[in-house]
Amino acid sequence: MTIEYISLEHLTAVQQAVEGLAGIDAAIYDSEGRLLIDSSGKKAVFRLLDTTEEGQHEFRSFLEETVQKAALRKDITIEKDPAGQQHFFIPCHLNGTTLVLVGGAFYYSMSEFHDFIARTTYQHRFLTQQIKDLSSQAVVMDYEKIRRVSFFVQKLFHSIVRSGHENRLYRKKYSRAKTVLRLLSHVEGDVSHQGICTLMSDVLIYLFNVDSLACFAADGDMLKTVYAAGRLKGTIDNLSLRRDSWTISKAFDQNTPFFYDNPIDFRNLGLSEAIESIYIFPVGSSAAGLHLLILFNTRLSQEDEQEVSDLCHIVNFLSDSLTARNDYSRKMKEVSSLNLATSGLKLMFEKPDVLYNSILDTAVRLSKAEKGSLMLAENGTGELSVKAVKGINKWLVQDLRIGPGEGIAGRVFRESVPVISKNIENDFSLRKRPNYKTPSFISIPLKVGEETIGVLNISDKISGEVFAEEDLAMIYHFANYASIALKGSRYYSLAEQMKELSITDSLTDLYNRRYFQDRLSEEVDRSDRHKLNFSLCIIDIDDFKLFNDTEGHPAGDDVLKRLARIINDALRAIDVLARIGGEEFAIIMPQTDKDEAYFVAERIRSAVKEKMTRTWKFYPKDNITVSIGICTFPVDGDRAKRLISNADKALYRAKMNGKDRTFTWEEKTAF
Repeated sequence: MTIEYISLEHLTAVQQAVEGLAGIDAAIYDSEGRLLIDSSGKKAVFRLLDTTEEGQHEFRSFLEETVQKAALRKDITIEKDPAGQQHFFIPCHLNGTTLVLVGGAFYYSMSEFHDFIARTTYQHRFLTQQIKDLSSQAVVMDYEKIRRVSFFVQKLFHSIVRSGHENRLYRKKYSRAKTVLRLLSHVEGDVSHQGICTLMSDVLIYLFNVDSLACFAADGDMLKTVYAAGRLKGTIDNLSLRRDSWTISKAFDQNTPFFYDNPIDFRNLGLSEAIESIYIFPVGSSAAGLHLLILFNTRLSQEDEQEVSDLCHIVNFLSDSLTARNDYSRKMKEVSSLNLATSGLKLMFEKPDVLYNSILDTAVRLSKAEKGSLMLAENGTGELSVKAVKGINKWLVQDLRIGPGEGIAGRVFRESVPVISKNIENDFSLRKRPNYKTPSFISIPLKVGEETIGVLNISDKISGEVFAEEDLAMIYHFANYASIALKGSRYYSLAEQMKELSITDSLTDLYNRRYFQDRLSEEVDRSDRHKLNFSLCIIDIDDFKLFNDTEGHPAGDDVLKRLARIINDALRAIDVLARIGGEEFAIIMPQTDKDEAYFVAERIRSAVKEKMTRTWKFYPKDNITVSIGICTFPVDGDRAKRLISNADKALYRAKMNGKDRTFTWEEKTAF
């Protein structure tokens, strides 16, 4: 844990809680004895001795040395300071960083205080009144009470530091994850392996402060650079590394990241002297994808290392998905020969259950069997669940889960090798299942490349015969196409999700400008074709720049989100609301004339003024207000561009006439 993950607010909360509840001074230091949070008010002895240079030096040396010693320990330490006062030192170790809470000061008895006064009165020239004042303010606490107080302080200290650390860490992880998802939402359908590398590079350089990086792919026994970025791009652009070198093979064998900063390690790889450290991350083993990521001259915390590893898994998935998509494209024509015609495949992709049942029905029909099941691996767990059944009551297997290696299907999934059995009793020492007519069956892994995604099981030939090798060959051939279709279905679902993200504004969850323009053009065509009218409203927040300047952009973002909800609540289901600019919104109102649109706009304007309750501190206005411009198709324009222009001009008139108004477009008042 680096200092950036320690919240000074949480440390201050600890210090204030200790002083408030225990009634003692408390301060927090780092492991080197540097003060992070000072006590709110030092006791009398401290204040008096701080007035002398000798006293200051004594206390500073005592605290620095004792804190450094306490940082090496795990438990509470109680030590006596130069004034004879007791202090407890509580270390907190968390992910490589140590903090020490110092609590005190107190005497075991008043006699200890008097001993200190008798011993140092001449040295510090204490006056009688000073000694009297000190005596009245000295804190006395017996050893057992000190141990009890320090024990509970330790629990409080550790709890708040850990929760503060986790809070800041998870907020940073959330922010990074949100950014990565936003980047993924803009991945186009024709993305290449180079595009995937560029995406990963942007994330690593801008979110993790990576100095330089290179992506490698296998080329025989060598790993060669396929992408490089960062400060050392020219140096690392054409690297070739032997896969069997011990630094590289270690990362592959253990499938875990490794950091090296010993020059001997990477000089043996033939790297430049400009390289001071390397961080090796295995990416994956897909035949056409990436295999290795190396970060140069970059150090990561344990948390960051795990996040980069997770990113590598995502990149490997995208790379595999790209390969699967390419395979799918090449084999689409062949799928039609196995009753998965192109014309029906899109419907199946949109409805996975239809696809599952279609695959199983085709497999059962091709093998002339009565029973079968399709099982797919659940994301994240690797367990098989039943997606479709034939000749079996589906409710009996609805909640069935089979782990890798468990039973025959689990073994086929784990080993990715097809199985054909003429007699389950002889081949697997299992009793023939009473609800099956024959002891013969086929179990085939569903694979895309090297990835096994599920298992297809077929049993009970209609004729009562056992399954032959010809049956296995036919179903195995079909399973290859079925696997691609299943993978394609998952890819289609992902593409649909990303399409949804591409038309949505990430801040307000409204439609974005791109979708608004497309929808407006469609509404113009539709209304023109059916001789209908519709209205367009453009809404702008008054003085929003001033609000951002006085309150800050986070507060401005909150206003945008709140306003979006208020406007949306005032609309009909058929109306289309979009955010088309920084503080600008637009509404398409189908089959709505100008008077109706004006009524709705006024309702929106009033709702914004009433419901946007004041949460700001410095913005000089009492209310957030909006100005609205309206135009109607076709009287105010018969093209999307003209409608937008006229609505915008009406909005400008509203602004010029004092803001917080709704104006409709009128040709005679145009400017």
